[in-house]
Amino acid sequence: MKNFKPVEVYPLVDSNDWIELTGDLPVKMTNDYLFRALLQSDNDTLKALLASVLKMEPGEIKSARVTNPILLGEAIDEKTFVMDVKVEMNDAALIDLEMQIVREPYWAERSVSYICRAFDNLNRGVPYNEVKPVRQIAFCDFTLFKEAPAFYSDYKLINTRQDKLVYTEKLIITNIDLTNIDLASEEDKKYKLDEWSSLFKAATWEDMKMLAEKNAAVGKAISAVWQLTEEERIREQCRAREDWIVNDIWKMNKIAQQEQELKKKDDAIKEKDDAIKKKDDAIKEKDDAIKEKDDVIKEKDDVIKEREDEIKMLKRKLAKFES
Repeated sequence: MKNFKPVEVYPLVDSNDWIELTGDLPVKMTNDYLFRALLQSDNDTLKALLASVLKMEPGEIKSARVTNPILLGEAIDEKTFVMDVKVEMNDAALIDLEMQIVREPYWAERSVSYICRAFDNLNRGVPYNEVKPVRQIAFCDFTLFKEAPAFYSDYKLINTRQDKLVYTEKLIITNIDLTNIDLASEEDKKYKLDEWSSLFKAATWEDMKMLAEKNAAVGKAISAVWQLTEEERIREQCRAREDWIVNDIWKMNKIAQQEQELKKKDDAIKEKDDAIKKKDDAIKEKDDAIKEKDDVIKEKDDVIKEREDEIKMLKRKLAKFES
């Protein structure tokens, strides 16, 4: 391994040397470490991607600065690696970019928590109208709502009684479903968002070549990806992230399995409790029936005793009269 010094931005050059490559990619772009390394190292790609997602012309994005860079190639673990890429755009808006391939159980709550923290961006004494707009953009390799699949979705605070009345335009969550690129709208295609998403889903160099032929900005990003994955230390960290994600998925599956087993046990206990309750209810019903019969017998016994007492009294009167 050559001497490698970790840097925030990897030194990239314009190159088409990758064009002759064939076969599987060494690292897919759904790898969140490679995603971060690309956006840190290639500012043109960062701007082009933002323009595509935000439905803006490239020239409208004057500046895009990553505010939480990491040292590329430096050893990381799941505790120190920050998955989201925080960007300040045009010195006026805060963007939170993220590549997410694992569907976490509480993804919606997590995304809301992240964007709310970012929205609290005012210093003391600054009026609220100066709060910077915040947008979270998540490229998800899963469908968030299976009952309503979509490629591109924007979520805002709205009035539930007056359709589409937005509370504020300064807080937006955007989800891009990489498993539903075929659902891209004409507007999505106009801004090449389907092509950028296809880049992230590409599995081979052949896939990359087809995308580069259609989109020069994507082609530049592919050149950057090739240069980044040529560096062994960066590949190591990409593999480390993949290993961690596999382990994380295993843990989540294990937890889900344990929860399922606990649910089965709880269901079995509930079923037994229900059966016991049914038996108790049946016994109570029988006891109530027996009590009702006992009450009837007692009532009859009381009537018989009353009649016997009357007979005894009549006999005494009769005996007194005969004497």
